[in-house]
Amino acid sequence: MSLLITGFGRFMGGPNCSEILLSALAAERAGLEEIWAAPVALELLPVDVEAAPPALARALQVARPTHVLLMGQAGGRDAICLERVARNLIDLRVPDAAGRLGPIGPIDPGGPEQRLSTWPDLDGAISAARAEGVRAELSDRAGAHLCNQMLYLALRAAEQAPERPFVATFLHLPLLPEQIAAGVPAAQDAPASIPLDDMMRAARAILRHTREAAV
Repeated sequence: MSLLITGFGRFMGGPNCSEILLSALAAERAGLEEIWAAPVALELLPVDVEAAPPALARALQVARPTHVLLMGQAGGRDAICLERVARNLIDLRVPDAAGRLGPIGPIDPGGPEQRLSTWPDLDGAISAARAEGVRAELSDRAGAHLCNQMLYLALRAAEQAPERPFVATFLHLPLLPEQIAAGVPAAQDAPASIPLDDMMRAARAILRHTREAAV
């Protein structure tokens, strides 16, 4: 059971909370691999509609994972969210790193309107995060930015590689307190935040629950 965890690079002029969390997870890779009882690969993806897909494809090829946990920033949320649905749509309400903005079109012309997360027991994973005292929810709104795009493409890649099957979902993260203090734009006037330590505990709990349930 190999694991690939991804995050996104700089976004909206500042660090992405998923990049900060990915870096913290990388610093304790040995502990993650003990929880997962197998190799864990970590990959930082660019916030670029055109550059991110090949970067994800390369990461999948190198890691050959059985499980893919994608992560990204969601500034208006007050809980970490595991996504259940990816839609076949790119509509950038804020620009990507290359300045692209607005409706771009389908992710996969001719592809299904949506793809469903295949990560096992999402309800149990959310319960495990909540048991750590972290606000956590299931979500059916992955948006229409790169977070949604990467989940859709990961699920498509899994369908197209039956000889190397893997499951995938997306973990959306609220802003960190220090991001709010620095004035990172959010989707509400007084956004909630979650400290990095809480995000770390939630990520460990989700992985621990998933690994133990598979045994």
